[in-house]
Amino acid sequence: MLKTRRRGIGVAALMAAALAIVSAGPAAAAEKTLTYRGGFPLIGDQQVAVVVHADIPATATAGSTISVPFSLDVDAGQTAGDGLRLVGATKLSGTIKSQVNVAIGGQSVAIPVELPIPETPVPAEGSLKFTALGQVDFTVPAGTPAGEATSSVDSAATTHVVTDSGLGEFDVALTLDPPDQDVTLGTTTVS
Repeated sequence: MLKTRRRGIGVAALMAAALAIVSAGPAAAAEKTLTYRGGFPLIGDQQVAVVVHADIPATATAGSTISVPFSLDVDAGQTAGDGLRLVGATKLSGTIKSQVNVAIGGQSVAIPVELPIPETPVPAEGSLKFTALGQVDFTVPAGTPAGEATSSVDSAATTHVVTDSGLGEFDVALTLDPPDQDVTLGTTTVS
């Protein structure tokens, strides 16, 4: 889970995939706050705070297909907002790619996730913040063993950012900072 390669703001996407392994059982609201660090153009390394919100069903059935909605609140900080304002950006959009790691029965599976960043205005002042909303559709493999499945956010993600400024498009690669944060999203009983 502690990968050395750097990717971007996509922690939320990771959570979504983990949630997707669960089926229609009673759900528990989950909220996970994580901090990442990564390199931005012009302003260098910055810390990014991400809060993931999701309802994690308590049970899953092997062979079932489910859709899991989720949201991610991202705060890229004052300096990121200042940097975009400096180059004349008034809006941003893009995509976040990452994965959720699901462990069950001594095995681990990485579920890729791609999350759209909706068109978001750059604020006239203050911190750069946005909320990403998405959904992951996932089929629990028919051969999945019964037991407790633990879903965890991956330590890295990649964010592709599109701006309406001369800066154009760029990628932000982020990794957990500090790396020893609790990345567990929750557990699901698979039957």
